[in-house]
Amino acid sequence: MYKYPHMFSGFQINGMHLKNRIVMAPMGTFSENRNGSPNAKQIEYYRARARGGVGMVLLEGQYTTNKTDPWIDYVTIAGTDEQMQGWALLAEACHAEGAKICLQLSCGLGRNAFPFSDDQMVSASEVPSFYMPDKLCRALTIDEVHDIVEHYRIAARNAVRAEADAVEIHAHAGYMIDQFITPAWNKRTDQYGGSFENRMRLLTEIYHAIRGEVGPGYPVLIRLAAAHDFPEGRTIEETIEIVQYLEKLGIDAFDIDMGCYERKQWIVPSIYAGDACMVDYAAKIKEAVHVPVLSAGTFTPETAEQALADGKCDIVMFGRQLIADPDMPNKLLEDKEEDVRPCLYCNQICVGRLYENRVISCAINAQAVFEADYPIVKTTAPKKVAVVGGGPGGMEAARVAALQGHQVTLYEKSGALGGQINAAEKPVFKRRLKKFNQWQQLQLEKAGVKVCLNHEINADSPELAEAERIIVALGAVPAVPPIPGIDGPGVVNVIDAHLDPSLVKGQSIVVCGGGASGCDCALELAMEGRSVTIIEMMDELAPGMIIDNRNPLIFRLEDYHVKGLTGTKISRIEGGAVYASGRDGAEIRIDADTVITAFGMKPLNAPANEIRDRYTPITTVIGDCGKVAQIGEAVREGFFAAWSIH
Repeated sequence: MYKYPHMFSGFQINGMHLKNRIVMAPMGTFSENRNGSPNAKQIEYYRARARGGVGMVLLEGQYTTNKTDPWIDYVTIAGTDEQMQGWALLAEACHAEGAKICLQLSCGLGRNAFPFSDDQMVSASEVPSFYMPDKLCRALTIDEVHDIVEHYRIAARNAVRAEADAVEIHAHAGYMIDQFITPAWNKRTDQYGGSFENRMRLLTEIYHAIRGEVGPGYPVLIRLAAAHDFPEGRTIEETIEIVQYLEKLGIDAFDIDMGCYERKQWIVPSIYAGDACMVDYAAKIKEAVHVPVLSAGTFTPETAEQALADGKCDIVMFGRQLIADPDMPNKLLEDKEEDVRPCLYCNQICVGRLYENRVISCAINAQAVFEADYPIVKTTAPKKVAVVGGGPGGMEAARVAALQGHQVTLYEKSGALGGQINAAEKPVFKRRLKKFNQWQQLQLEKAGVKVCLNHEINADSPELAEAERIIVALGAVPAVPPIPGIDGPGVVNVIDAHLDPSLVKGQSIVVCGGGASGCDCALELAMEGRSVTIIEMMDELAPGMIIDNRNPLIFRLEDYHVKGLTGTKISRIEGGAVYASGRDGAEIRIDADTVITAFGMKPLNAPANEIRDRYTPITTVIGDCGKVAQIGEAVREGFFAAWSIH
């Protein structure tokens, strides 16, 4: 009956019935009020995902106390009726849309807290802070530990009062509870440290406190990493011992992920992790216990269905995919899979903003967390809109303008839509870009946008004189620094290398430029079996990437033996070799069958500015032709440029 029968079969966790096996994974949004209570944005965000068809919404971490971790001292409502009332609002919003709701209960980040203040971090022991390793955390006192347990008791009582359907203990990612469980961070010599029983004591007491309030028929879940993925961290064998202990204790289901902050590549897996990147770890836990296992981590609908069919897990969790498209479950159920907007796992806005202490959103869904702020509403005064440039920003502008009822024509000077995505999507690990490109083009067709390919527009074009609004998205072109030999034989620009792989000849490849584009190209070629060297003038590769993307990229480059020469400046390209000078100033020669240049892009701002200057009152310039940036900036600027045409 359904294309995904396993995902759309019902399931039970300790008496709680789910209409399907799709759960929204817990992800922080930073959208709550300063005191920790939900505001209208947060409620509408979760309501939209419940309306979109998930079986259960697993709420982002709800803090049980603000008395220990300085990171959460702002959550002044923790443990109060006001917090319960906020949970009740969230629960009712999800219930009204047919979804269950589970509260993830957390007592803090401990040593993993973001360094937004100078306050001393806390942990199970006096161990270094993750972000400030030169500073030691303060060990929690016995009284503080007891207070944590008591506040879990209060939180459980309030969860029942708020009519939440389940609670989950947050014990993964090396956060506070994990810091007690794990010897790498627990150096205590009292009853909360040392032996397995002692290290499990805090979690055991928390469980008993919760169960004493909710009773035997109420689902209590726990989120754990199957392994920590660093030498001193927890192994899968140690986690199996823990889950078997917790199953006997009475835990009703295990929410299994991977990793911690030490090798930060699993907390929010990037494109380099591949699809369904954690399910095999969840499968090992499922083999060891007799209660349900939930699994998250870069699922596609196909890999999620397969994981359930293979019995690797009982419930599949989607996180960032539901930020990108809250309606994914309903679209799958209604056989409209082609309309699912595919998450890029770029981490650009959903994660990058966390480091800025900002409310998150999405690189390709500007409405995420702002559902009520930016609704797409049909206009009563339709206008003729000309969009110049068919890259991702231009296509998003055209899509949104058309959905709002405007008459939209998109002009693209080449023979294909997509812009730089057509090159960037070529590596196998970037196939989600290809899916997004296809999605955008399909949505233009469905929205009724008139697309004119092989149609170059400039300030003198008569088409612009007929437009009532103009959006310019001309993009950028490769930067070509004045390096002798850069235009010589055997030298290929990175975009051309992607678009025409036959240009990349031989086995030994030198990539000039170690930014994200150069590193991605190097990784792609190394995965093909080439011998690749990256030359980068800065002191590290991919210096502009956030740690959640950079770490896994660097790890993959290491896995495929890509050589990185950092702090190295290229002087010339000559005779099948690149000549450069290292930190000591001495000249070095790197032989190459093909040299690939990846020195970044420069905006096509001159023609864009000419159009804007000619039609200033009605023109908006977006994307790389204004300022070169990542895809998220272009798409979001395209959305707002069109949305603002009322």
